[in-house]
Amino acid sequence: MKTPKSLWVLACSLSLAAGLATAQNNPPKEDSPKPGMHSMHEMGHEMSAWRMKHHMQKLKAELKLSAEQEPAWAALSASMTPPSRPPRPDHAEMEKLPVPERLEKMKQLMEAHHAVNVAQMDKHMEAVKTFYAQLSAEQKKVFDAKAMPSWMHGPHHG
Repeated sequence: MKTPKSLWVLACSLSLAAGLATAQNNPPKEDSPKPGMHSMHEMGHEMSAWRMKHHMQKLKAELKLSAEQEPAWAALSASMTPPSRPPRPDHAEMEKLPVPERLEKMKQLMEAHHAVNVAQMDKHMEAVKTFYAQLSAEQKKVFDAKAMPSWMHGPHHG
């Protein structure tokens, strides 16, 4: 079932309006994030998690897994849990640093975050390989066609 784009636009608009209304009733503290930005970011993660869960349920049903394939499916599903977010740097401390040192610190944080993401991708790749090896030829066709929907690759065009 496809949801019309106008319905998504309406839902996003209402969410944005609610966030702005809340922000107007609760003025931000001097050092807090911009009003509504944190909640919109969280809402995006929640929507993505919901879509992934729904997608995985549909995929599992279409694959018609045997009892022997269930443990590999469970491992595959578990490998898709994103790593926890690293703690944010203390902005006050970062502001005290000279720009070259601040940039170096930002680079170190980015490299550490990248290493976590690469390790997560490696874990997921191994789970996919293990699961894929247990699929029948027909199941592999379904998995190849449906495992990675276009919305997982980035912005949807069209």
